[in-house]
Amino acid sequence: MIGAVGVLLNPSVSHLAGKTVELGEEVVDVVREEIFNAPIVFGCLGISILLTAIALVTIAVCIDRRCGKPGCKGLRKAAEFDLHLETEECVKKSNYAATSGLKKGLFELPRDHHRELEAELKKMAPPNGRAVLVFRARCGCSVGRTEVPGPRKSRKLRRLCEIFLQLLQ
Repeated sequence: MIGAVGVLLNPSVSHLAGKTVELGEEVVDVVREEIFNAPIVFGCLGISILLTAIALVTIAVCIDRRCGKPGCKGLRKAAEFDLHLETEECVKKSNYAATSGLKKGLFELPRDHHRELEAELKKMAPPNGRAVLVFRARCGCSVGRTEVPGPRKSRKLRRLCEIFLQLLQ
C-alpha cells in the first residue's frame, strides 16, 4: 500500500517541483530586468527597508523593561518606592553611617517637597533608628534613596532616670 501511494505521488510531486523552479526562474528574470531599468528606485527602496529595520530594533531595545544593571529583573509593575524602618540595632550593624537627605540618583526633588518628606519620615522612624525611602524605576531597580534618622533618645536622661529610681527604692 505504501508503495502504491509512492508510485502515485511521485509524478505529482516531481511535476509540482519542476513548475515551482520554472516560476522562480521567471520571477528572478523579471525582477533583474526591473532593477536594471530603474536602479535608483530599488536602491532607495532597499535603503528605506534597512533604515526601518534599524529603527524597529532601536525601539525594541528602548522599550525593554530591563535597565541594564546587572541582576535587573525587568519587573512589569514595580512599586514606585520602598519604605524601610530600621531599628537602633539595624543601624548599628549596618556598614555605612546614617545620613539624612537625598542621595544622588536619577532625579532631584524640590527643596520644599524634600523637607516635607523628611518631616513625615522622621515621624515614622523608630527612636534611635532611621526611615529609609528607596525610589525605584519601572523595572524595580533603585534610582535614589532618602535616609532620615529617627528621634534621638538621650542616653544620659535614661541613665539619670535609672539612678533616680534606684535612689527611690
